[in-house]
Amino acid sequence: MGALQVLGIVVLIIGMVLIGIEFYIPGFGVPGISGIVCTVVGVFLVGRNAQERILAGAVSIVVIAVMLVISVIIFNSKKVKSPIKLDDELPGKNLFIEGEDPDSYVGKEGIAITDLKPSGKGEFDGERYDVLSQGNFIEKGAKLKITEVKNNKIFVEEGK
Repeated sequence: MGALQVLGIVVLIIGMVLIGIEFYIPGFGVPGISGIVCTVVGVFLVGRNAQERILAGAVSIVVIAVMLVISVIIFNSKKVKSPIKLDDELPGKNLFIEGEDPDSYVGKEGIAITDLKPSGKGEFDGERYDVLSQGNFIEKGAKLKITEVKNNKIFVEEGK
């Protein structure tokens, strides 16, 4: 085995590792492009003729496919959080008023769960909602009072 073939194996392994890294990074970027280039160059450097290059390419594709299957299995387990897949449950249920008279909420008092810049979350009678201040910054923990409900948007002002 010549020095060129050893270099080809190293470049091929680097390419497959970079493609494996791309499985864990959202989007298609530098690791993915670099991995493809390194893998193709490695395949050409490893093989001395067309048959060896085809064999090296086929082995590379199988290894990358196995890495992809392993990644999918790991990400589908609940123990590892995928950087690509969204959470199943979104935090903050009852963010909007549904099926009730919106005017019945006017005047209710609660607290700011997050900073309102001008939007954020507020808690009223044990229920969390997305709320909007009237353009003012309101700090987390401040008392809130609902002033208006319009188009399923809850407008608040800082309470006293």
